[in-house]
Amino acid sequence: MEKYGQTLFTLDSAEEARLALLAEVFDPLCRETLRDLVIAPDARCLEVGAGSGSVASWLCEEAREGEVVATDIDPALLDRIEHPRLRALRHDVTTDPFPEDSFDLVHARLVLSHLPQRDDVMRRIHGWLRPGGFVLIESFCWFPIDSSPHPLYRKVMGAWSDLICGTLGTDSWWSRSQPASFAGYGYRDVGARTHTQNVRGGTPLADFWRLTVHMSHRRLVDGGHATEDELQDFYALLADPDFWDLTPALIQSWGRK
Repeated sequence: MEKYGQTLFTLDSAEEARLALLAEVFDPLCRETLRDLVIAPDARCLEVGAGSGSVASWLCEEAREGEVVATDIDPALLDRIEHPRLRALRHDVTTDPFPEDSFDLVHARLVLSHLPQRDDVMRRIHGWLRPGGFVLIESFCWFPIDSSPHPLYRKVMGAWSDLICGTLGTDSWWSRSQPASFAGYGYRDVGARTHTQNVRGGTPLADFWRLTVHMSHRRLVDGGHATEDELQDFYALLADPDFWDLTPALIQSWGRK
């Protein structure tokens, strides 16, 4: 297995564009749930795998008397954000520590499903939380793809999932059982929401998934996961306003220490 960002999800201009679409499409869902869980004005927050820093920047405004620590294995985009209460760190959540009882809120979006050490990370996060603090984990689950009526869409999306599972140790279905596992990690007041989104070709959501697959284009072809023609037809499909389907579901799970 290779590490996230080694050859897949490498931070370049295409990945920066993909992360911008990620923020546009998924930040509203994240903000709604975080508000419902209630962020104290003086909360100390940890954003794991912060990417472009869109959620971390928003947390700085919500926790206006607190502090936000934003981490990533490559914090280049975070270093561009100028905010007096944002601290950007190069940090590997699987190995690098934080002191016990450091944070009131920990958030990780589209991170843990890519980590073979996800169970250990969940326990580590529990230790970093202060009593009463909460964690929100957001991950994709692939079940809407399995029933797609579009064979090409179903095949290419499935091929991309197979590629990242085999390369990174990603589990595209872990999030489905994630809420039930929270008690075993030591959390209480566990809850979950699942968002299934209708995608139309040519929209920001379709562009996000088109760019997500395209970043692995060469690996998909060279590894025999999909042909050049199949991928080109897939990109055209996601640009076609007449195309409608479902994307992978976004599952949000949370619990308190």
